[in-house]
Amino acid sequence: MYIPAINRVTDQDELRRFMETYSFATLVTAPGGVPFATHLPLLIQQDGDTLYLRSHLARANPQWQHFDERDVLVMFQGPHTLIHSNWYTSAPNVPTWNYAAVHAYGQARVVEGDETRAIAYGLVQRHTPDMHAIPADFERRMLAGVVTFEVRITRLEGKFKLSQNKNADDRAEVRAQLHASGDTGAQDVAELMEAQEAGR
Repeated sequence: MYIPAINRVTDQDELRRFMETYSFATLVTAPGGVPFATHLPLLIQQDGDTLYLRSHLARANPQWQHFDERDVLVMFQGPHTLIHSNWYTSAPNVPTWNYAAVHAYGQARVVEGDETRAIAYGLVQRHTPDMHAIPADFERRMLAGVVTFEVRITRLEGKFKLSQNKNADDRAEVRAQLHASGDTGAQDVAELMEAQEAGR
């Protein structure tokens, strides 16, 4: 993705935390040069020095058949919001959009056997830890209907576009307007801006 230097985030720990927070992402493959996307929850797991993304697809979804030696792309979208041109203390200005996103690239492979159950129940534990036990025959049918996979991440790109090109007074006014908006997404952007300011 296009990332101006002022918006680039390279800290791997920060990018991992972002992916864990916004773990419902978009898996993109391009068989024959034609993009294909699936939206799904992911586990972000560290094995030694290597970071993996793990999840499952419906067996009827053809995307798992796209996995080969070519990298896949997984896009994590964080909070985003419109920034009005009249929110700045300086002038003139135009409206824009503040947002944060992380792109992960890597090799994907289908995993089978015990790993299938581990990934499926890893997602359950992450999102619905209070789920009641299910009958063994029902579990078998459910697991037979999915294909589990993992992506071995080879590259991460982070873009946090958070008014870094504006002066301190403009950024402060934008944060104030976002906090006052009553919109939770806008308030999340304001909190990201504050975290960035603290790290300056």
